[in-house]
Amino acid sequence: MTAQPRQMMSEQDVQARLTSAVDLHRRHDYAGAIAIYREVLAWNRGHFDAQALMASALRQSGRLDQALQIFDELAEMQPARSDFWFNRGNALTDAERFEDAISSYRKAHELGPVSAQTLCNLAIALAKTGDLVEAEQCYRQSLAVEPSYKIAMHNLGNLLVDTGRSLEGIGLLRSATALWPQSPEGHYNLGLALMRLGDFANGFREYEWRWKTADFKDRPSYRNIPEWQGEPLSGKRIIVHGEQGLGDTIQFARLLGLVASLGGDVVFHVPEKLAVLMKSLPFPIKVTGTHGASDGDYHTALLSLPHRLKLTLGAVPRMAAHLTAPAEATAAWRARSKADGRPMIGLVWKGNPNSPAEKGRSLSSPEDLTPFASITDARLIALQKLDREDLEPTDFGTGWRVRGVSYLLEHPGPDADSGPDAFVDTAAIMANLDLVVSVCTAPLHLAGALGRPAIALLRAVPDWRWQVAGETTPWYPAMRLERQSAGENYAPVIARAAARAEAMLRPS
Repeated sequence: MTAQPRQMMSEQDVQARLTSAVDLHRRHDYAGAIAIYREVLAWNRGHFDAQALMASALRQSGRLDQALQIFDELAEMQPARSDFWFNRGNALTDAERFEDAISSYRKAHELGPVSAQTLCNLAIALAKTGDLVEAEQCYRQSLAVEPSYKIAMHNLGNLLVDTGRSLEGIGLLRSATALWPQSPEGHYNLGLALMRLGDFANGFREYEWRWKTADFKDRPSYRNIPEWQGEPLSGKRIIVHGEQGLGDTIQFARLLGLVASLGGDVVFHVPEKLAVLMKSLPFPIKVTGTHGASDGDYHTALLSLPHRLKLTLGAVPRMAAHLTAPAEATAAWRARSKADGRPMIGLVWKGNPNSPAEKGRSLSSPEDLTPFASITDARLIALQKLDREDLEPTDFGTGWRVRGVSYLLEHPGPDADSGPDAFVDTAAIMANLDLVVSVCTAPLHLAGALGRPAIALLRAVPDWRWQVAGETTPWYPAMRLERQSAGENYAPVIARAAARAEAMLRPS
């Protein structure tokens, strides 16, 4: 439509134009809606509704900075409009300005009417700031207003599981999947909760829904090759493709022996950087770093194997090791570390900051691991990938140490694992160590797969791969798990781990 001249637009015209814009807005035609909002604002620059609605449309079209500028300017007017404060809270949440978002949602709630959606969004922002107690209260209030509010039910279930109340959380997630049986996120998170409790049969079945969630869009494509559902494999070729993180590939690779035992020709597709390490698997399989289309009768994702094989926690293959570090690299690192017969302990104090599992997992610095420096005659070697400026050369041992640490913490140097093959240097170093201690899962999986003694430092409610109780794991017989108790920080966990390390290194 052609914009009317400013002097000819009446208030009735404005309302008609806004009604048209809101209709476009609801149909996700943000560009069309914004054009009309601008037209109204050209007539009346101070029109509050046009500004607020345009800010919402800008946010939803991805122009968050522009939206926030408008929202912040309008907020100075302190409008008694619940819808305004709610929409501003959404934009602030998108911008990760969670404290400001909380303030906006509170104003929306105070102005009323009581809204399940406002309470739920307030809970989400509170949880982002770490205030899980009030977040739980707000989720429960949201459900009191609207008992079947999907997001609140789902998020509260996850919060309960993540704070150690797994059975109550699983109950909510089951209710959510019953109400919305086609919700991928509900099934996926229910699967994670069940697997954390060791219920592999039901958990991995629900976990199959992961491919329909927003986080699993990059599923490898295999042209016209059907997905394996557990059919007999004798005389057939099956392609098993790695997925997710490198640690997952390392952990679940031990299941390929079960697949090979079914009599088929097994091809294992892994990321190119893991191919060298995976070729040490002691199974009659072919390992290739090529993802994508290949000849085969079936294909399956690596973490679908537990479901296809009907694996239970007690049926995880008991193997001392399923990977081997390259002999040449192992010998080279033995020489480079100047092994002198004293026990060597590898330390990892932080994980991948981009991982969803990272929250609350990493230590603040290597200083937190100081208790290990009290182990008599032990050499401590950082397995953490660090920048050159975090290191300094030394004429002792490996030739490098971590800068600024109060105790001697050696390091393999900035060139370790800098080549195209992931973890090959780390694997060779681990082969020369007497013990590995880590908060990060990938080094733990590598140490476990190599059969090296290891201690995992775990949060009170860890990643599902470590279950919720016990000091051992069926995946890695030589590994011991040190867990936080509820409300405990890492200091006592590290103290217990250091005492355990000394006992492991010097058994009586």
